[in-house]
Amino acid sequence: MNIEQAGLKSKTSAITNSHATSPISLGAIFGSIKRHRHLILQMVKREVAGRYRGSVLGLFWSFAHPVLMLGVHTFAFSVVFKARWGSEEETHSQFAVILFVGIVVHGLFAEIINRAPSLIISNINYVKKMIFPLEILPVVSLGSALFHSCISLVVLLFATLIITGSLHWTILLTPVVLLSFVILTLGFAWILASLGFFTRC
Repeated sequence: MNIEQAGLKSKTSAITNSHATSPISLGAIFGSIKRHRHLILQMVKREVAGRYRGSVLGLFWSFAHPVLMLGVHTFAFSVVFKARWGSEEETHSQFAVILFVGIVVHGLFAEIINRAPSLIISNINYVKKMIFPLEILPVVSLGSALFHSCISLVVLLFATLIITGSLHWTILLTPVVLLSFVILTLGFAWILASLGFFTRC
Protein backbone atom coordinates (compact mmCIF):
# COMPACT_ATOMS: atom_id res chain seq x y z
CA MET A 1 0.00 0.00 0.00
CA ASN A 2 1.57 3.31 -1.06
CA ILE A 3 1.37 6.60 0.80
CA GLU A 4 -1.55 7.93 -1.28
CA GLN A 5 -3.62 4.76 -0.64
CA ALA A 6 -2.82 4.91 3.07
CA GLY A 7 -3.92 8.53 3.17
CA LEU A 8 -7.18 7.72 1.45
CA LYS A 9 -7.77 4.85 3.86
CA SER A 10 -7.33 7.13 6.86
CA LYS A 11 -9.66 9.71 5.29
CA THR A 12 -12.22 6.99 4.67
CA SER A 13 -12.04 5.95 8.32
CA ALA A 14 -12.39 9.56 9.50
CA ILE A 15 -15.38 10.18 7.27
CA THR A 16 -17.02 6.94 8.34
CA ASN A 17 -16.52 7.75 12.03
CA SER A 18 -17.72 11.35 11.71
CA HIS A 19 -20.90 10.24 9.98
CA ALA A 20 -21.48 7.01 11.89
CA THR A 21 -24.19 8.51 14.04
CA SER A 22 -25.80 10.55 11.25
CA PRO A 23 -29.26 9.44 10.13
CA ILE A 24 -29.32 7.97 6.65
CA SER A 25 -33.04 7.98 5.94
CA LEU A 26 -34.35 9.81 2.91
CA GLY A 27 -36.14 12.33 5.12
CA ALA A 28 -32.92 13.05 7.01
CA ILE A 29 -31.02 13.61 3.78
CA PHE A 30 -33.57 16.10 2.47
CA GLY A 31 -33.64 17.71 5.92
CA SER A 32 -29.88 18.18 5.69
CA ILE A 33 -30.28 19.75 2.26
CA LYS A 34 -32.83 22.18 3.68
CA ARG A 35 -30.57 23.10 6.61
CA HIS A 36 -27.58 23.68 4.36
CA ARG A 37 -29.45 25.41 1.53
CA HIS A 38 -27.45 28.63 1.94
CA LEU A 39 -24.17 26.71 1.77
CA ILE A 40 -25.42 24.86 -1.32
CA LEU A 41 -26.37 28.12 -3.00
CA GLN A 42 -22.95 29.65 -2.32
CA MET A 43 -21.14 26.56 -3.61
CA VAL A 44 -23.27 26.50 -6.76
CA LYS A 45 -22.49 30.17 -7.42
CA ARG A 46 -18.81 29.51 -6.88
CA GLU A 47 -18.82 26.49 -9.21
CA VAL A 48 -20.68 28.33 -11.97
CA ALA A 49 -18.38 31.34 -11.74
CA GLY A 50 -15.29 29.14 -11.57
CA ARG A 51 -16.17 27.29 -14.76
CA TYR A 52 -15.87 30.45 -16.86
CA ARG A 53 -13.12 32.19 -14.91
CA GLY A 54 -10.35 33.25 -17.27
CA SER A 55 -12.41 32.89 -20.47
CA VAL A 56 -12.87 35.86 -22.77
CA LEU A 57 -16.67 35.82 -22.71
CA GLY A 58 -16.92 34.94 -19.03
CA LEU A 59 -20.40 34.02 -17.81
CA PHE A 60 -21.87 35.10 -21.16
CA TRP A 61 -20.38 31.89 -22.56
CA SER A 62 -23.09 29.93 -20.72
CA PHE A 63 -25.59 31.62 -23.06
CA ALA A 64 -23.43 31.62 -26.18
CA HIS A 65 -22.66 27.90 -25.95
CA PRO A 66 -26.24 26.59 -26.32
CA VAL A 67 -26.91 29.13 -29.11
CA LEU A 68 -23.86 27.93 -31.04
CA MET A 69 -24.71 24.30 -30.34
CA LEU A 70 -28.24 24.80 -31.65
CA GLY A 71 -26.88 26.45 -34.78
CA VAL A 72 -24.32 23.73 -35.44
CA HIS A 73 -26.82 20.90 -34.98
CA THR A 74 -29.35 22.69 -37.17
CA PHE A 75 -26.85 22.97 -39.99
CA ALA A 76 -25.33 19.51 -39.60
CA PHE A 77 -28.46 17.38 -39.27
CA SER A 78 -31.09 19.30 -41.17
CA VAL A 79 -29.01 20.88 -43.96
CA VAL A 80 -26.09 18.52 -44.52
CA PHE A 81 -27.72 15.19 -43.63
CA LYS A 82 -31.29 16.37 -44.30
CA ALA A 83 -32.53 14.28 -41.37
CA ARG A 84 -36.23 14.17 -40.51
CA TRP A 85 -38.43 12.54 -37.89
CA GLY A 86 -40.82 11.32 -40.59
CA SER A 87 -43.30 14.17 -41.03
CA GLU A 88 -43.51 15.63 -44.52
CA GLU A 89 -44.50 19.05 -43.18
CA GLU A 90 -41.55 19.21 -40.83
CA THR A 91 -39.08 22.02 -41.52
CA HIS A 92 -35.35 22.01 -40.88
CA SER A 93 -35.81 24.44 -37.99
CA GLN A 94 -38.45 22.26 -36.35
CA PHE A 95 -36.16 19.25 -36.53
CA ALA A 96 -33.38 21.24 -34.88
CA VAL A 97 -35.66 22.31 -32.03
CA ILE A 98 -36.78 18.73 -31.35
CA LEU A 99 -33.18 17.55 -31.46
CA PHE A 100 -32.10 20.32 -29.09
CA VAL A 101 -34.66 19.19 -26.50
CA GLY A 102 -32.99 15.80 -26.34
CA ILE A 103 -29.54 17.38 -26.18
CA VAL A 104 -30.52 19.54 -23.19
CA VAL A 105 -31.98 16.60 -21.25
CA HIS A 106 -29.08 14.29 -22.08
CA GLY A 107 -26.55 16.99 -21.24
CA LEU A 108 -28.09 17.51 -17.80
CA PHE A 109 -28.07 13.79 -17.02
CA ALA A 110 -24.59 13.16 -18.44
CA GLU A 111 -22.93 16.05 -16.61
CA ILE A 112 -24.25 14.96 -13.21
CA ILE A 113 -23.56 11.25 -13.69
CA ASN A 114 -20.06 11.77 -15.12
CA ARG A 115 -19.01 13.99 -12.23
CA ALA A 116 -20.61 11.96 -9.44
CA PRO A 117 -17.89 9.28 -8.91
CA SER A 118 -15.19 11.91 -8.32
CA LEU A 119 -17.19 14.41 -6.25
CA ILE A 120 -15.81 13.44 -2.84
CA ILE A 121 -12.24 12.94 -4.03
CA SER A 122 -12.20 16.33 -5.79
CA ASN A 123 -13.55 18.03 -2.64
CA ILE A 124 -11.44 16.12 -0.13
CA ASN A 125 -10.25 19.35 1.51
CA TYR A 126 -13.78 20.05 2.74
CA VAL A 127 -14.15 16.53 4.04
CA LYS A 128 -10.93 16.09 5.99
CA LYS A 129 -10.95 19.46 7.75
CA MET A 130 -14.47 19.51 9.18
CA ILE A 131 -17.64 17.49 9.61
CA PHE A 132 -18.92 18.30 6.17
CA PRO A 133 -22.39 17.26 4.92
CA LEU A 134 -21.27 14.98 2.10
CA GLU A 135 -24.82 14.53 0.87
CA ILE A 136 -24.90 18.09 -0.48
CA LEU A 137 -22.04 17.57 -2.95
CA PRO A 138 -24.25 15.89 -5.59
CA VAL A 139 -26.84 18.60 -4.95
CA VAL A 140 -24.24 21.28 -5.72
CA SER A 141 -23.31 19.45 -8.91
CA LEU A 142 -27.01 19.23 -9.78
CA GLY A 143 -27.50 22.95 -9.13
CA SER A 144 -24.64 23.87 -11.44
CA ALA A 145 -25.93 21.59 -14.19
CA LEU A 146 -29.47 22.92 -13.77
CA PHE A 147 -28.21 26.49 -14.16
CA HIS A 148 -26.78 25.71 -17.59
CA SER A 149 -29.79 23.60 -18.56
CA CYS A 150 -32.14 26.45 -17.67
CA ILE A 151 -30.19 28.79 -19.93
CA SER A 152 -30.43 26.21 -22.71
CA LEU A 153 -34.18 25.99 -22.10
CA VAL A 154 -34.46 29.77 -22.47
CA VAL A 155 -32.64 29.50 -25.80
CA LEU A 156 -35.00 26.69 -26.76
CA LEU A 157 -38.07 28.77 -25.91
CA PHE A 158 -36.83 31.71 -27.95
CA ALA A 159 -36.05 29.43 -30.90
CA THR A 160 -39.51 27.84 -30.69
CA LEU A 161 -41.16 31.26 -30.48
CA ILE A 162 -39.26 32.51 -33.52
CA ILE A 163 -39.99 29.37 -35.58
CA THR A 164 -43.64 28.78 -34.68
CA GLY A 165 -44.65 32.28 -33.65
CA SER A 166 -46.16 31.11 -30.35
CA LEU A 167 -45.63 28.86 -27.35
CA HIS A 168 -48.06 26.11 -26.39
CA TRP A 169 -49.53 26.30 -22.88
CA THR A 170 -48.08 22.88 -22.05
CA ILE A 171 -44.73 24.62 -21.61
CA LEU A 172 -45.98 25.39 -18.11
CA LEU A 173 -45.74 21.67 -17.31
CA THR A 174 -41.99 21.62 -17.92
CA PRO A 175 -41.05 21.93 -14.21
CA VAL A 176 -43.40 19.06 -13.35
CA VAL A 177 -41.83 16.82 -16.00
CA LEU A 178 -38.28 17.72 -15.00
CA LEU A 179 -38.88 17.25 -11.28
CA SER A 180 -39.08 13.45 -11.41
CA PHE A 181 -36.12 13.34 -13.80
CA VAL A 182 -34.03 15.52 -11.50
CA ILE A 183 -34.87 13.42 -8.43
CA LEU A 184 -33.95 10.22 -10.27
CA THR A 185 -30.68 11.71 -11.47
CA LEU A 186 -29.84 12.97 -7.98
CA GLY A 187 -30.42 9.47 -6.61
CA PHE A 188 -27.96 8.01 -9.12
CA ALA A 189 -25.48 10.75 -8.24
CA TRP A 190 -25.62 9.90 -4.52
CA ILE A 191 -25.01 6.22 -5.26
CA LEU A 192 -22.16 6.85 -7.69
CA ALA A 193 -20.53 9.42 -5.40
CA SER A 194 -20.43 6.87 -2.58
CA LEU A 195 -19.17 4.06 -4.80
CA GLY A 196 -16.64 6.33 -6.48
CA PHE A 197 -15.01 7.23 -3.17
CA PHE A 198 -14.85 3.78 -1.59
CA THR A 199 -13.77 1.96 -4.77
CA ARG A 200 -11.06 4.57 -5.26
CA CYS A 201 -9.80 3.88 -1.77
